[in-house]
Amino acid sequence: MMKKIFAIGIVIIFVVSVIGAGIYIFNQPNPDLVIYTYNSLLADPGYEFDRAFEAYAGLPNGSVKVVYLDDSASVLNRAVLEKDSPVADVLIGIDNVLVGKARSAEILTAYEPTGSSNLIDGLADNLASDYLLTPYDYGVISLYYLEDRIQGDIDQDTFELMDLLDPSLAEQTIMIDPRLSSPGLGFLLHTIGIFGDEASGIDGVIDGDWETYWNELSDNYRLSASWGDAFNLLYTEEEGRPMMVSYTTSPAYGACLYDDPGSKSILSNELNTKWGWQQIEGIGLAKNAPHEQLAKEFIDWFITPEVQSQIYLNQWVYPAIKGIDIPECYSIVTPFEDITPLNSRILPDTISANLDTWLTKWEISVATG
Repeated sequence: MMKKIFAIGIVIIFVVSVIGAGIYIFNQPNPDLVIYTYNSLLADPGYEFDRAFEAYAGLPNGSVKVVYLDDSASVLNRAVLEKDSPVADVLIGIDNVLVGKARSAEILTAYEPTGSSNLIDGLADNLASDYLLTPYDYGVISLYYLEDRIQGDIDQDTFELMDLLDPSLAEQTIMIDPRLSSPGLGFLLHTIGIFGDEASGIDGVIDGDWETYWNELSDNYRLSASWGDAFNLLYTEEEGRPMMVSYTTSPAYGACLYDDPGSKSILSNELNTKWGWQQIEGIGLAKNAPHEQLAKEFIDWFITPEVQSQIYLNQWVYPAIKGIDIPECYSIVTPFEDITPLNSRILPDTISANLDTWLTKWEISVATG
């Protein structure tokens, strides 16, 4: 019954948010460009990409309307709901996990932007080789913790995924719901990549069972609905949860903005190798976009150095194009070159075919834990 109530609540909230956002858009005078994205895009300390594009394109102030939604899954769902009469011109945030759903829903039109040759090798192929989406950033999912508050010793070089089953550590940890959040989903895929999934033909790095792992883990961790909610809990000291699912680059936030090197990220080290799930986020042209030519110009602009130079210090992951200097304060971060992505073990077609099943199995594992 609780699951039914939860599901009904989600539907009501979603419908209300759709109506509210729709009122916002249509009360504005003839927007030239409408963008759907998640609410943390380039948000901290903040780069006003809408105003920057207006200046770049010579548009009047307020011509670009950004509709901020909770997460990338909400961006996708909203576009699906409106596919027969699209409002958005550009969708930002659908990643290399959700791209299969976007493709099957036929909500995007492939467009290879000017400047695509500047993209880092492999990113486009690992997101959408036909440019149904164009990569604009990437990062690696990891655990992230506050060094002065974590109880117990964590060895960066020997930590394994199974170590998280220790109740004393799990009780300090915030997981993020993979049904609602892309970092949460990335961590679920991390566990599937490490332990494998016989039913879908995925060979794990080590022997184990990811469903049993989540079942045993679920007794102790705190589950959060979003990265933002988890981040707020992390810094609420009385919660006693100084570790969360985030990105390997998250420690740069404190180091760069506050000269505080006191947070760390940690990957699972299996067979003397650091493993992580690589998330690649994309920007795409909405199918039948009302302002198609301007939308294409915006996508072209989004992978120029003007925007990409903002990724490190406002998005806190890696930019998608070559030639952007990494800030010195990122020296606290585990270099991407030292990480072995798990993505080659879970191919995009496998994700598309099994994602709904995995989420159902995860829910059962957690509910019975």
